[in-house]
Amino acid sequence: MILPGKVAVERGIILGLRNAKVQTQPCGVDLTVRAMRKWTTTGAVDLDNSMRSNAKSERLEFSKPASEGLQPFLRLAQGANLVEFWEHVDMPLDIMGQIHVRSSMFRSGALVTAGVMDSGYKGAIGAMLQVMSPHGLILYENAKVAQMVFQEMSEKTEGYRGVYQGAQSVGL
Repeated sequence: MILPGKVAVERGIILGLRNAKVQTQPCGVDLTVRAMRKWTTTGAVDLDNSMRSNAKSERLEFSKPASEGLQPFLRLAQGANLVEFWEHVDMPLDIMGQIHVRSSMFRSGALVTAGVMDSGYKGAIGAMLQVMSPHGLILYENAKVAQMVFQEMSEKTEGYRGVYQGAQSVGL
C-alpha cells in the first residue's frame, strides 16, 4: 500500500520540508534541492564492500543575482550531478521509500535517479540528477526535482544497518 504524502509527513517519516503545503502530494512528497555537487574522483563498488570507495565531489555554488527579487540558480551542462535534498527521513521498520523524477524535470531534459530507501534508515537523502538535454538546465535554488513515494511492507524488518545510517549529508 502506498502512503499518501500527508500521512508520511504527519507520521514524521519525512522531515525538513521547505513548505509542507506545496510539497505534499497525493502519492508522496516532493523533494527540494539543498545542494548540487559534481564528482571529482573515481568511485569503486564490489560485492561485499571490501573494495568500496565513494567518489569525491565538490559543491556547485548557486549564482548570486544582481537584482533584488531574482532567485539564485545554477546553469547545469549536460552530464551527471549529485543532488542533496533539504528533506531527510526516519523510515519505520515496515516502510520503504522510492524516489521518482518529477514530470517537469523530464520535460526539461533531465532525470533523477536514486536507490531504494530501506526500512529503518535515518538520515540525509540524495540522488543523481542527469541533464540529458544538450542545451542544459537552469536549476533554481530549492527547486522541486523529485517525488518520494512511501510503501508499506507486509511485515517489519530488521532495518538498515549500513555505513550511511544517520548521515547528515550525501556530499563526500
